[in-house]
Amino acid sequence: MIYHIYDKEKLTNVPANDAENCWFDFNDFYVIDGVGADDIIVKELINSDDFLRLILRRFNPNKNFISHCFYFEKPETAPAYLSNFIVTDAALNQFPDLPTRVQITKNAIDFCARTNILGTIRPIVTFLNHSGHFNIKNPTACDSHLLVTECSRLYSNLADFSDFQLDCCLSQNARNTKSISQSGNSNIIVANDINEGNSIVKSFLLNGWAGYGYLAGLSIRVVMNSRANLGDNAVAVAKILK
Repeated sequence: MIYHIYDKEKLTNVPANDAENCWFDFNDFYVIDGVGADDIIVKELINSDDFLRLILRRFNPNKNFISHCFYFEKPETAPAYLSNFIVTDAALNQFPDLPTRVQITKNAIDFCARTNILGTIRPIVTFLNHSGHFNIKNPTACDSHLLVTECSRLYSNLADFSDFQLDCCLSQNARNTKSISQSGNSNIIVANDINEGNSIVKSFLLNGWAGYGYLAGLSIRVVMNSRANLGDNAVAVAKILK
């Protein structure tokens, strides 16, 4: 079942329920039982704070760490060297410290493994580092270096880890020019904070890329797009329905 959650004060023209879709005002959904791991919950026209409160109260009794993954599909007109990828976290964790970014990374890896949305069993994870190398004068570069070391220690059986600039994440030519040995494009790009992540997401959306937002860290599947791209919810559901 696909549960569409809305705010009845904001959405008055509610579609009819059918065999696969049920629409609930978020206040009513608090008391609905029987939502399982095969179901999908979709954020429709509702404030993110209200939606998150609902999800955390109803579906996170163990207080698991929750983060946000934004999946991008390149447009048909994009250069061949570009590929699909995930940005995390661009919507939930505002200014994460290093342990939190390790958790964000693990959630993204688990999300990819669970949904196979990227079509790879061993993703390449890159922490954005605008210096492109270790630089003791640059806190971001120091953090990225530490994250590569720590995540490689913890999750070497799940993913490969690197740190460099955004262009090198998506372009082999950029990596060759800067003598970076990574052979494939990055599958998961970990932002330094919500401002950086949100700017990347909006930039790609404005340049014609299709993008879909999901919550990661829960036992259920949750689609959480911004109110600006709710029209993509149906495609977002289809991406994780299989």
